[in-house]
Amino acid sequence: MKKIIVSALLFGAFWILTAFNLDNAIVPRKEILSGGPPKDGIPAILKPQFVGPQSADFLLDEDPVIGVEIGGIARAYPIRILNWHEVVNDIIDDTPLAVTF
Repeated sequence: MKKIIVSALLFGAFWILTAFNLDNAIVPRKEILSGGPPKDGIPAILKPQFVGPQSADFLLDEDPVIGVEIGGIARAYPIRILNWHEVVNDIIDDTPLAVTF
């Protein structure tokens, strides 16, 4: 019985924290469509791998990047990659950072 109560409470908490309440929606529910990937459907890059500029043949010279320099260590995060992942979690010189746009 205790497991059932705990399971019900966990499910209720999960639903409250992750569900959308559409009770007061001004748009009819049947007209609300998915806008893309589901929650957590776009994976972050957790262990980025870097190559030197000469080896980055998947990029064009004019491709934009987000540049970060910490403690003399410079890194470039290509927007072309971020378009697919949206977030890169990295560590530079013992400094954790999240790169996004």
